[in-house]
Amino acid sequence: MLAQSIDVDSRRWRAAEQGYVAEPLDAVPPEQILCSSKGLPWHGLSLWHQRADAEDLYIPAAGKHCIIVRHGQSTGLFQRHGNESQWRQWAPGEVVILPAHTPSFWRTEQERDNLHLDLSPQWLQRVHGEEAPHLALRSCFGTKDPVLQQLVQVLVLALHDNSALHAAFAEGLATSVAVHLLEHYRAPQSRSERSTPLSAWQLRHVENFVKDNLDQPLAAATLAHEARLSVFHFSRCLKLSSGLTPHQFVLRIRMERARTWLLDTRRPVSEIARALGFSSLSYFSQAFSKHWGVTPLQMRQRF
Repeated sequence: MLAQSIDVDSRRWRAAEQGYVAEPLDAVPPEQILCSSKGLPWHGLSLWHQRADAEDLYIPAAGKHCIIVRHGQSTGLFQRHGNESQWRQWAPGEVVILPAHTPSFWRTEQERDNLHLDLSPQWLQRVHGEEAPHLALRSCFGTKDPVLQQLVQVLVLALHDNSALHAAFAEGLATSVAVHLLEHYRAPQSRSERSTPLSAWQLRHVENFVKDNLDQPLAAATLAHEARLSVFHFSRCLKLSSGLTPHQFVLRIRMERARTWLLDTRRPVSEIARALGFSSLSYFSQAFSKHWGVTPLQMRQRF
């Protein structure tokens, strides 16, 4: 079994400890990359799909936090993140978190078939909005995290959609990823005090602002500004108030408005999609179907 025969090449490990790459993607042979966001205007955010044979990997420290989602079948996985090591069974959809500036070693029983999301540490500082000299993440050797899994899947879909060409789209998701990482994977020594729910006026004001600007990109930073909070604290307070992330909050209001227009007007679906800020009809239809369980046309026909 993999767990009973773990031997790390000390020479190659020392080389990994002494090395550095700005982009994790640069540490992987190009022939292993099925697709990536390279060349897109995604600032501080990278997405790529790796598929390769099961061979030992020694990866030098990188300048970004790495989120790796298992895409292929379940596999035994041995990892070493810096001085920490763990063996586990890695199931499809489960997430591994490798903090920036951490060398790593990987050994799997099955082929590598993984989705990688790399995020610049500057995003954590940006959404936190306060001085935090020890703002760091902890290693996660594998866990079920539906939020991160879904955010990665949205970015995968965007690679083949016109929304990928707009910097604001990726920046909004990068903000959501950074907030989620700070909330759930922040290193213990860098945690901040607990937040409280938004006040009634803050929640009402933000909701009205969203309703008045549904055709515009509505990043978490924009909503946080309206609530007079940092992005990180706004996101935490909104979650306590509504149970939703900023992205989910805006999407819910958009979907409710879409349903109203579909049932109460005869506006074309394509016009509704544009009015609600969607870059394409296909992306709107996917979001609507996922939220309501039916397509926009089916919703209109049923009622």
